[in-house]
Amino acid sequence: MKRAMVIADAINGFLKFGNLASPRMERILPCTGEHLRQEIRAGSRIIFLYDNHGPNDPEFKMFAPHCIAGTDETRVVDELQEYTRDAVLIPKTRYDGFYETTLEEELAAFGPDEVIMAGVCTDICVLHTAEGLINRRYRVIVPRYCVETYDAPGHDGDEVNRFALAHIRDVLGAEIVG
Repeated sequence: MKRAMVIADAINGFLKFGNLASPRMERILPCTGEHLRQEIRAGSRIIFLYDNHGPNDPEFKMFAPHCIAGTDETRVVDELQEYTRDAVLIPKTRYDGFYETTLEEELAAFGPDEVIMAGVCTDICVLHTAEGLINRRYRVIVPRYCVETYDAPGHDGDEVNRFALAHIRDVLGAEIVG
């Protein structure tokens, strides 16, 4: 069985510093690192998606400017850098990792039977990319401790994470593990 692992936004601008960084999201690093080690040993294709916005991106009407192209915010965090050597890195400008990216072509060329989805934010980029994967008929597995979201007024991270994981499982049909 061929597998791919897609990691959304495990980058400095969400985990370390910048307008949307949340230290809470660093919780995914141990689990994600372990899954990456296992998947690399098994010959899985590793794909990192990362926010990479222009300075006047329309998304900045909803969220503070973040992950502007060419800044350190767009770099995969140091804790996962070693796994990028043979990985595919795909910049994105929207929540759905398929929107105007090469993700569909990368997956089609590799032909995985299933895709492991990890990263941040569970309720935004993870959810929308998981939906894109499922709409393309991939079997999707989401390790519960390899996804996370942020805390903010009106956005309780624990509550939102539970909702997003339930939605990904019950509505989209992905398997939640861990």
